[in-house]
Amino acid sequence: MTLIEGSATVSRELELNPEPGILVESLRDIGYSFQSALADIVDNSLAARATKIELFALPMQKSGFMVGIIDNGAGLRRNDLLQAMRLGSSNPRDTRVQGDLGRFGLGLKTASFSQCRRLTVLSRKDGQTSAFCWDLDEVVKNNQWNIIELTDISSLQWLEKLGESGTLVLWEKVDRIAGSRKLQSGNIERLVSEAQTHLSLTFHRFIEGSHGLRKVSIWFNGYQLQPLDPFNTDNPATQAGALEKIMQNVTLQSFTLPHASRYEDAAEYVKYGLPGGYQQNQGVYLYRANRLIIHGTWFGITKKLPQTQLCRVCLDIGIEEDESWKIDVKKTSAQLPDDVRERIKKLMVTIGSPSRRVYRRRTAALTSPDAYPIWRRYEKDGKVFYEIASEHPVIGEFRSSLDSEKRRCFDSLLSFIGTTFPLEALTYDLSNDADKVTMEDMSHEDFVDAARAFSERLMRKENMGTDDVVAIMKVIPPFKSRWSEAALVLGVDE
Repeated sequence: MTLIEGSATVSRELELNPEPGILVESLRDIGYSFQSALADIVDNSLAARATKIELFALPMQKSGFMVGIIDNGAGLRRNDLLQAMRLGSSNPRDTRVQGDLGRFGLGLKTASFSQCRRLTVLSRKDGQTSAFCWDLDEVVKNNQWNIIELTDISSLQWLEKLGESGTLVLWEKVDRIAGSRKLQSGNIERLVSEAQTHLSLTFHRFIEGSHGLRKVSIWFNGYQLQPLDPFNTDNPATQAGALEKIMQNVTLQSFTLPHASRYEDAAEYVKYGLPGGYQQNQGVYLYRANRLIIHGTWFGITKKLPQTQLCRVCLDIGIEEDESWKIDVKKTSAQLPDDVRERIKKLMVTIGSPSRRVYRRRTAALTSPDAYPIWRRYEKDGKVFYEIASEHPVIGEFRSSLDSEKRRCFDSLLSFIGTTFPLEALTYDLSNDADKVTMEDMSHEDFVDAARAFSERLMRKENMGTDDVVAIMKVIPPFKSRWSEAALVLGVDE
C-alpha cells in the first residue's frame, strides 16, 4: 500500500491482482477461430525468420486431437523463451522492427489458449534447448500463474522434426474444436482444408517470395501450401489500377478480376472467388507488413453489389500504423482512419468502374431482346438457315440432366425437328394473312418450369446475380410478355 498526497486529497494505492483462474478462462474467449489462431502462431515463426514451417493437426490414439507448429527460425534461449511465455511479453507502444508481425505480446498465448488447455513451447538456439508449458487446469486448480519448465522432453510429439535451431509449439487438451476427441475424419478434413486455404491466402506473399520477402515454404499435414493471390495478378485479363500513395505508410491499388469466361476452367474461376464467392469477397484487402489482416469488406463505405463483385482493393499499411488503424490482438479487425476513409470514398467511382464496365458490356449484350434466341439464324453459301439453339439455357439445363447416350439421342431429335421446320407453309401463311399467324401459349406449369430452368442455368453456369437475371428475362420472350409469372418464380417483388 502506498500513500499519495495531492494538492487537495490524500489517497491510497492498493495492489489488486486479477484472479488467475478467472482471467485465464476469460482470455480463452477473445474470439479466435481455429484458422486465425494458427495464423497467429505462424506470425511468430515468420518473425523468427523461418524459411520452413510445418503444421500438424491430427487425432492421436491416446491423447486425442493435437496440433503442432514447427519452424526452422532463429529459436530462443531459455530466459528469452520464458519471457515470451509471459502474458503481455511486449509493450504495444514500443517501436517495432520492420517486418515484426506481433504487437501486444499476447498472440502466442491467447491464440493457443483459445483452442487448447495445455500449451507447450520448446525452442532451440546455440545448442541449448528449453521448454515451458502452460497447463490451464493447473492454473485454475492452484489459482496461481505458475508455469511448468520441462526437464525431460523426450516424449514430446513431433520433437524429431526440430532442427538445430527453431521452435516447436504444441497444443494438447484441444477442447474448442467441436468435441475434439470425437471429431470424425470428414470433419477433420474440412477443418484442415479450411485452415489450409486461410493460410495460403493470409501468407501468400511470403509463400510467393514477392514484395521483397524471402520465400517461405509452409506445409500442413504433409501438404505444401500454394500461394492464393486474391488479385490473380498472373492472369493477363486482370486489370490493375495505378499504385497510389494515400498517405505516409499507406498505399492503395485497385484490381478488377477477369470475368468467368476468361478462365481456363471452372475450378480456377471458383478458386479465385475464394470461400463464399466473388460478391462476398469484393472490397478492401488490408495488409500489415505484407500479412493479410482483413479481406472482403468495404468498411461500410458502400454495399456489395453484383456489378462490383470483381473489384478488389489492396491497401498496404506499415507497422507504424497499428494504433491509428486499431489493429486488434487477433489481427482480424481494423478501422479505417478518417482521412483514409474519406479518400476511399472519393476513389470509389473510379475503383469500381472497371468491374462495372465488364458487367455493363456483358449485361448490355445479354439484355438485348435478341439475346438467348431459341432459333439461331446463320448464313452459308449465300443461303439463310435456321436451327434450334441447343445452348439456350432452358435446353442446356435439360441436356445437362441426361446421361451421354440420352444426350446424343436428344441432340439427334433437335436436329430432326430443325430440319423439318415447315418453312413453305409459314411463308405462305405470312404472305396471305400475317395477322392470323400466332403461337399457342404455354401452360402455367410449363412456363414455370421453363422460367426456373432458365434462371437457375444463368445463376449456376454463368455466375449471374438475381439482378442480372431479372434484367435479361424482362426483355426476352417468352418471359417479357408474362413477367408477373416469371417474377414469382424468381421471388422478386414487382
